Amino acid sequence: MTAVLARPTPVRRRARPVRLPGGGELPLLPALVLSAASGLVLSFAFPGASIWVLAFPAVAGALLALRGRGFWSGALTGFVFGVVFWFSLVDWVTLFLGPLPLLALGTLEALLVGAGGGLLAVVHRSTRRLWPTAAGRLVLEPLLLAATWTMREVVAGTWPYGGFDWGAVSLSQSMSPFAPLSAWLGTTGLSFVVVWLAALGLALATESRGLGVQRLQSVLARVLAAAVVTGAILAIPSFPLTVTGSMRIAAVQPDSHAGYFDPKYDPTANLRATVTATTPALGRNVDLVVWPEGAAMFDPLHDAGVRAQLQVVTEAVGAPLLTGAITQRGANTYNSSLLWTGSGSIAAIYDKVRPVPFGEYVPDRAFWTPFAPDLLKLIGRDYTPGTRPSVMDVGHARIGVNICFDIVDDGLILGSVADGAQLLVAQTNNADFGDTDENEQQLAIARLRAIETGRALMSDSTVASTTAIGPDGRTLAAAKPFTRQTLVVDLPLATGITPAVAFGVPLGATIAILGGVLPLLLAALARRPRPRR
Repeated sequence: MTAVLARPTPVRRRARPVRLPGGGELPLLPALVLSAASGLVLSFAFPGASIWVLAFPAVAGALLALRGRGFWSGALTGFVFGVVFWFSLVDWVTLFLGPLPLLALGTLEALLVGAGGGLLAVVHRSTRRLWPTAAGRLVLEPLLLAATWTMREVVAGTWPYGGFDWGAVSLSQSMSPFAPLSAWLGTTGLSFVVVWLAALGLALATESRGLGVQRLQSVLARVLAAAVVTGAILAIPSFPLTVTGSMRIAAVQPDSHAGYFDPKYDPTANLRATVTATTPALGRNVDLVVWPEGAAMFDPLHDAGVRAQLQVVTEAVGAPLLTGAITQRGANTYNSSLLWTGSGSIAAIYDKVRPVPFGEYVPDRAFWTPFAPDLLKLIGRDYTPGTRPSVMDVGHARIGVNICFDIVDDGLILGSVADGAQLLVAQTNNADFGDTDENEQQLAIARLRAIETGRALMSDSTVASTTAIGPDGRTLAAAKPFTRQTLVVDLPLATGITPAVAFGVPLGATIAILGGVLPLLLAALARRPRPRR
């Protein structure tokens, strides 16, 4: 008997995009190399290189390295990206304290980036499994990747010990044409847009169909789609501002040895230099004199000599003085900003809400001291977080005050404008970082905050980056770094609030929640058995 074997019917498969070897993923070693290169490129998007456009290929490269990986492989790939990026971005912490702070901070942040990389890898694999269509790859996947990336930035900006939001992608865009979006979406929303555009560009670049003329048409269509999307975003107008007047501010840059870890640090000499540097404000009809963080290091609340110096300045200039000072109340020590009036009294005090962990205080000191006893004993006092309002009434205006790294706190900056601040003042002492990129990085954050809030901002430093910034981010005046100089500038007073002030914090929280929950949900759905066809 002859057995007749039926030839199986050919199964027609859907056309798929051209993929990299290994079903869409790079082998691990090339992926790690690409991830490291992407981290380095992203650091060049920030000051001092300030090549903001590099943020897009850097993010795209990081996402490409994560394609097709599992959680742990993605976490390793993300960790390598984080190590290279963070160690390149904040190498300025080594100036006075050596490599240990960089090793600790860079490794912690890289671990958070690694965890985010694992979640990004899960999102990619899950969306490709659940929605294996062009719509899934070009529409849904970039949105989910952007939400997950932004979630990781939000977590890093709040945890541990208040977080360190210095490396958010949006902070590289202060001089880019995308910066005005921060007034609409906040800095967290701007990060989402940057990552989404990078993910979309990557998806379009790797989505290829057809051969010959058909392939060329596909490429042209994808280039046109990317150009249309980018053009539509850039066409969003700047948020309109309402200017109701101006305020003349004299911002003093004393260029003294004010660094806390500087061997030449002398509080008395620092105060003397600041008083001397205020001389150009005489006879200029200023409304407010601003001194930088820690200018009156000795507590004016208890030191009669310091109070006398402050009174001499206010009487000579004929305007109130906003000065940084270290104050003691009861058992608590605060990094404060005092508004000293011509009548010889303190009209308002703001205490820094976010003292820098391992810089201005040692959290869980008993636990951490055995790991670096010689380093941590240099931090002789622990500042107490402030609880006072950051908005002060100065003459005819309301100003929002923040001190140094307060500038990265969304809630504080946006909250001060919501509470009526018409102008922002950022006092800082970045002398401990010398002539490094830290000065320009902090100034870039301040510039983005001005755009985000629609408020002029005066950034006043002990040594560098003293700059007056308009509500649209333009530089109105700037002191030469590491020179003794006083800027006298008329800054506009604005009213009304931007959408970022009104909705920026809840929008960022919503993106973070979605970015954290959706990867877990997608992973659970993708693990379900798929029905056989």
